[in-house]
Amino acid sequence: MNKTSSSNYLLRKSPLIRTLCWVIFVVVFITVSIILRIKSKTPPEISEVNPTVGSPGDLIIITGKHFGNVRDTSYVEFGGNRLTSSSYISWKDDEIKMILPANVQNGLVVVGVKNLRSKPEFFANANSVPLSVPENAKLTVPIITGVTPEKLYPGAQVTIFGSNFGSSRNDSLVYFSADREAVKKEEGDFSDNFEYIAADENNFDYESWSESEIHLRVPDGASGGKMYIQTAKGKSASRTVKIEQKAGTKSLISPKTYVVQLASDVENYSGDKDSSIILRVPRPQTSAYQPSSQLVEANPEPIISDFQHTIIHQMQNGRNYAASSNSKRRFSQNFAITVYETRSKVIAANLESSKNISASIYSNYTAADQIVPAKNEEVKKLLNKILSDEAKKRKDGKRESNPYNIALLCYNYMISNYKILSSMRSSNASPLDMLDSKKGDAYDFAIIYTALLRSAGIPSLPISGILVNPDLRTMNHWWTEIYFSGFGWFPVDVALGAGLPYQSWLKDIIPSIFYFGNLDSQHIMISRGWNEIKPSSSENKTVSRPRSYALQSIWEEASGKSIKYSSYWADPVVVGVY
Repeated sequence: MNKTSSSNYLLRKSPLIRTLCWVIFVVVFITVSIILRIKSKTPPEISEVNPTVGSPGDLIIITGKHFGNVRDTSYVEFGGNRLTSSSYISWKDDEIKMILPANVQNGLVVVGVKNLRSKPEFFANANSVPLSVPENAKLTVPIITGVTPEKLYPGAQVTIFGSNFGSSRNDSLVYFSADREAVKKEEGDFSDNFEYIAADENNFDYESWSESEIHLRVPDGASGGKMYIQTAKGKSASRTVKIEQKAGTKSLISPKTYVVQLASDVENYSGDKDSSIILRVPRPQTSAYQPSSQLVEANPEPIISDFQHTIIHQMQNGRNYAASSNSKRRFSQNFAITVYETRSKVIAANLESSKNISASIYSNYTAADQIVPAKNEEVKKLLNKILSDEAKKRKDGKRESNPYNIALLCYNYMISNYKILSSMRSSNASPLDMLDSKKGDAYDFAIIYTALLRSAGIPSLPISGILVNPDLRTMNHWWTEIYFSGFGWFPVDVALGAGLPYQSWLKDIIPSIFYFGNLDSQHIMISRGWNEIKPSSSENKTVSRPRSYALQSIWEEASGKSIKYSSYWADPVVVGVY
């Protein structure tokens, strides 16, 4: 007897076996029915409605689960209204796509599958979303009601009356018309509109600021025309102001925009896990003749893009810019810098009294500092000799007191009695050496000339930066700016006046005459005056770079145990000019 016949025989002869088979069948049937019923009663779930705010005609996508693979009688409701069949684009178990019809209003979104409904999600029709009421511009933008005095000049104190200025200045600025030639916009040009010039906190132009009253000084480079206030709330209406140029004129012409790269390399870096290196890359500053210095590219991204006129990068052993003992890391940044050619004409007899100079400008820029030996006895003796020799030539025997004439006397004396060196002296050499040797490089000339002027009580600044030759090669360079009351800042390049080899784009100029009061647009400024930077920690090791393209106290900081590394700072490179 085969197995099949044996099974049939047992089922016929054994009631118990027949009963067990029926029981098993019923249990399986019931179990399957329950599973199918439970599955059919699983409600759909919405995980996201995208977008949650839409307009008629927008594509709306609902994602979730248990929607079913076909729509059949399933539906979507918006605010209690079911969409018609024509609204659906596709229907999947985990995604529904539809076009929002015109009649949909704000409300809850529900997916219905047979007699089951999802938990609702909120949706808003963009056409019915309430808009916030904008602030009344007339009640928030600054309003100028008065300016005193009516007649102004560069450096003069001025008071602006009005409202909505803000309780403190923060990033607000006061702008004046500027006598700057318009920049021709070309493809790749990074220039801004330089029709106006802002009062500059670096020149101590702002003296006080309140909601209804601003005290400031007319900025260097301002000319007669318009003035306005810009705050976070908006821009005031322009106010006509008259700025007299009785002490002379300054014209800013023939602008050029350079793309300048500043870069440094760090390699062979090792130390404990908490060691770090901070690089302080000089950030080119701005002035009337260099109104824009934009960071257009940095690699890697700095941790701080502008602090104390520097860009800060940090390397930490083990994280961030981690480096193995043999690796090299380059830090580079490109700046778009716009520079104007400066032409100055000073009427010495019409200069304002030095008593009218800002107290901050006078105290800061007539004092000795870390690089300008204004109080050195040898410098004082030289100044006395220059003024005494001039007094002997005068019929009245009086010493010169006019600041412009003193500046010219010192300039002529230096270019006539000192030899300019075409090569740079060692970084640790003292500029005072040239008083005995009668020769020095461009750095020595600028520092000693600035020291003479400060010793005479004339505010002045050493400027550091680069010269750009016609072939776009650069050389580190230094010159001086002098502040004349009633005129503003006056540029002087003693080294070029003394005959430093240099090919200017300007033709038919006499350097010894031209560079007293004038600059070509090949001078790119990096720093104005000495930038004293405090270390992040008194325990850090710091590195300075004397006689470099920027005048700052700290270029590198290192912290941690047994830290070792080597660094190289490249000279600035011009990668483009517009």
